[in-house]
Amino acid sequence: MANMREIAKEAGVGISTVSRYINNTGYVSERSRAKIERVIEKSHYKPNELARAIFTRNSKIIGLLVPNISNPYFNELALIIEEYASEQGFSIFLCNTNDDFEKESNYINVLQGHRVAGIITVRSQCKNEYAAYDIPVVSFESYISEKIITVATDNFTGGSLAFNHLYECGCRNLVHVAGPLFADAISERTRGFIESAREKNITVDLIQFETDFQRKMLEANIKTLEDIEKYDGIFVFNDIAAATVIRYFQQKNVRIPEEVQVIGFDNSYIGEFLFPSLTTIEQSVQEVGRTLVEALLKLIKGEAVDQKKIIIKPNLVKRDSTRVSK
Repeated sequence: MANMREIAKEAGVGISTVSRYINNTGYVSERSRAKIERVIEKSHYKPNELARAIFTRNSKIIGLLVPNISNPYFNELALIIEEYASEQGFSIFLCNTNDDFEKESNYINVLQGHRVAGIITVRSQCKNEYAAYDIPVVSFESYISEKIITVATDNFTGGSLAFNHLYECGCRNLVHVAGPLFADAISERTRGFIESAREKNITVDLIQFETDFQRKMLEANIKTLEDIEKYDGIFVFNDIAAATVIRYFQQKNVRIPEEVQVIGFDNSYIGEFLFPSLTTIEQSVQEVGRTLVEALLKLIKGEAVDQKKIIIKPNLVKRDSTRVSK
């Protein structure tokens, strides 16, 4: 494949002229432009985007850091972010952090080296690292600093919605399967559920899972629960963990929703494919994805974003794993 030096030689112009043409950084005469275009068309030349970004200090790449793409919600979120970004002429550099500080920190350095236009980070474990770089950043779920925009679902209200629905369904002997302690969003779901139960003078038992997306670890967590079938209502902190709970009940021949009712959180696509299908609290992945991209693109363009914290409203999605009592 030809490079700029070879294009300049064949077109009979200087390499600086080719550079100005390709990067649109200065005047190029119509005669020289026509010569360069003919050579580019003939050689099928494709500019090196990284080199262009370094030269112009303006790439069309967005860094996206997610905890793990195997989580159905993060999987779908990445697809939606890529779709919205692509419509605006941007590409995505996807990074799996595995909720690991060192891994996320290394990725931040890699993205900086590639001169990305901005970064969307999901459930960040790095609070200080982003402040060291002069680059637009938008965060989902994690508050990083006053300078960085946070997009978050109202997780407290989501937890409250989950309790109220189970209560309306006649459940009184409740357990909450909570997620990793380091995740603020998941902790808020727990707080909303428990405080709403307290208002009804109902005590909620609590079970703590150490992870939220690795199937084998989820199954290991659930197998330590000897008497979980004694409950009539269960709120699980996300849909993939709720799927693990439902599978566990089915293995023990516990009927859902006749004997126990289950509600998840996220409204990821996995919920519709379960049997019975999963009642869940929706944090709209379409709205979250669109909001993250729109906020970041405003920052990239140098425009102001009025809200430093953008809150997404959760919604109850009723399916077959719960039923309203008559």
